[in-house]
Amino acid sequence: MQPPVSPAGAERDAELDVPDRARAPLLAARALFAAAGWRFIERVGAGSTAEVWHALDPRGRDVALKLPRAAPRPGAALASLAREHELLASVKHPHIVATRGLVERGGVSGLALEYLPGGDLVALAGAQPRHWLPAARALHAALAHLHARGYAHRDVKARNVLFDARGRARLIDFASALPLGAHAPSGGTTSAHRPAALAATVTAAEDAYAFAVLLYELLAGRLPYGPAGRAVARAHSSAPVAPEWPLPGRPGADPVAGALAARVLEVLEADGRAAPGLSAFADVLESASEADASPPGFAPA
Repeated sequence: MQPPVSPAGAERDAELDVPDRARAPLLAARALFAAAGWRFIERVGAGSTAEVWHALDPRGRDVALKLPRAAPRPGAALASLAREHELLASVKHPHIVATRGLVERGGVSGLALEYLPGGDLVALAGAQPRHWLPAARALHAALAHLHARGYAHRDVKARNVLFDARGRARLIDFASALPLGAHAPSGGTTSAHRPAALAATVTAAEDAYAFAVLLYELLAGRLPYGPAGRAVARAHSSAPVAPEWPLPGRPGADPVAGALAARVLEVLEADGRAAPGLSAFADVLESASEADASPPGFAPA
C-alpha cells in the first residue's frame, strides 16, 4: 500500500523557519541556477543551513536540489555538500537516497539528490502497523548497511524517511552523518530522538536509540518523551522518566506489535548506552514480515 502523501515530504515545522535576512544568499543562488536552465518547482525541505527544492535540471529531470543558505566561512558550504555527496556515493543502497552529483553555477554549489514525491513517514504515525512495517524494515536495512560501512546517520526520525512514487522508503539527510568512532559533536539527532546519555565518540547506539523512538512514534502516534526529548524530561521530573505505553493488556492487541513494543522499550530504557542495538529489532521485524503485520484488532491509542 502506498503511504499517504504529505506535502512533498516538506519539513515545514516552525522550528525550521529562519529570518528573512538568511534568504538573500538563497535567492541569489536560485537566480544563478535559473539562469543556467534550472526550474524551481517547490520548496520541499528547510533547515538552518540549507533548503531543498524540487527542481528540474536543464535536461528536464526531476531532482531534489539542496542549496546552502550561507557559509560561515569560504568553502564551508561546498565542503559540507561534498562530504554528503561522497558519503552517499560510497554507501549506495536501495533504501538510501541517491545522489545525482554536485553542481556549481557562478561560484555557488548545490547537491542534486533523487527526488522523492511520496511524502514522509510522519503521515503514518499511529496507523496500523501493516501500513508502516515495510518502511520500518527498509529503514532498518538502510541503517544496518550504513553501520556496516563505518558510518552513523545521527538524525534518524520519521521526517527523514521519504517515499518514492511507488511507495518505497528512502533514508535522507546525511548532513550530520559521521564515521563510527569519530568525535561526537553536540547536536546531531534532534532533541526528541536523542538519548540523555551521549557518548564522546560516534556509535551506532545513537541511531538504534533514535530508531526506537521512531518505532514508538509509529506504534503509539506520539513521541515517548515529548518533543524536547528524554534529557529535558528527566531534568524536569524527580521520578524516573518512562514513556507511557498503550499496548499492554489491550484486548485484541497484535502480538507482533507487542513484541516490537517490548524491544522498543528495552532500547529506550538503555538510553543509548551499551545495550541491545539495531540488531535487537531484526528478528521481530522479520517475524512481522512473515506474519504479514497486523490484524484488524490492533489500533493504537
